Amino acid sequence: MPRRTTIKTEGLVSREVQQEILRLIRESGETGISRLGLTSKLGISLKTVDRAIGLLEGAGARLERNRAGRPAVHHFVLRKGPGWDEHITPAARIALRLAGISLSQSGTLLWQDKLETIEELVSDRMSQKDRRLFDRLISVIRVQGGVAEDPIEDPDLLEPLLRAFEEGKEIEVDYQAVGAKAKVRTVVPHALTHDLFSGGCFLLVWDTTRKRPIHLRFNRINAIKVGSRPGRIPDLALLERTARYQIGGWASPDDPFEVVARIHGAHWVQAFKEAPPVLPDFVAERAPDGQTVLVRFMANHEYGPRRWLLQFGSLAEVLQPDWLRDHVRDELAAALARYPGPGAAD
Repeated sequence: MPRRTTIKTEGLVSREVQQEILRLIRESGETGISRLGLTSKLGISLKTVDRAIGLLEGAGARLERNRAGRPAVHHFVLRKGPGWDEHITPAARIALRLAGISLSQSGTLLWQDKLETIEELVSDRMSQKDRRLFDRLISVIRVQGGVAEDPIEDPDLLEPLLRAFEEGKEIEVDYQAVGAKAKVRTVVPHALTHDLFSGGCFLLVWDTTRKRPIHLRFNRINAIKVGSRPGRIPDLALLERTARYQIGGWASPDDPFEVVARIHGAHWVQAFKEAPPVLPDFVAERAPDGQTVLVRFMANHEYGPRRWLLQFGSLAEVLQPDWLRDHVRDELAAALARYPGPGAAD
């Protein structure tokens, strides 16, 4: 026989009893658990169960009463936890893992639909804290641009990050930069920027040491620890602007600049009409003959637009700014120099 847990109660029903009843109802899932089942498992009276249920519902819990068994009796099924419930359910941890994978592998703006679907799958089992985590997750993501990267499967990274967002705290990030030893950085998280041009999820933070925004590729983060100090960002508008105008993970706090280019080829003209790239403030103006398209977009770092434009090879002509036109021309000349033979650069 299962061991029965006995909890002493005096007068009003203690929070401990309410938490245990809430746990048992949550873990019973869609089957639910009866009043007698609760008294049997906890060693408390039916009157105490009734008082606890009243307190839970008074604190915002939503409990369905389903009739089951022979003779039929009411079984409690949890639909929403009380306002004080801080439990992170096993179902929510699984959902956070799925959300992390979706963040890393989503190839389109359908990422939000995926996250909402994941949330709905476990909605009936979610506590108030679970719901806050998912609300926060959706609110701090930025999506631009498609390649695959290692999925964010570890909720031990995502959960403390979301807590830091919720509580407004600094975090200590164990980060492995390319060509350097792992280093712990103290930063203030601002947004998850998801850019598929270069591949995957980045964490945009305020670096408290360097006093500037920086981008951290999420799959290079080994560990995240929530700090004790409040996370203060001196210029929120600067962080928002940095997130908005980054391309391919390359971000700069500098003022954004406009890129103007002409792309040749009827197939590209049609492609931009059917599936325009998610570039900041992107506009495409089709030529009357349908053979070229003039594109305009904004960026805040040279490498992002340069990489995107070079994918078109000879079909792209950079018109503005002049310095970017020069850089792309030099890049193409250097590429041609790698191919000895007729037409190669000197």
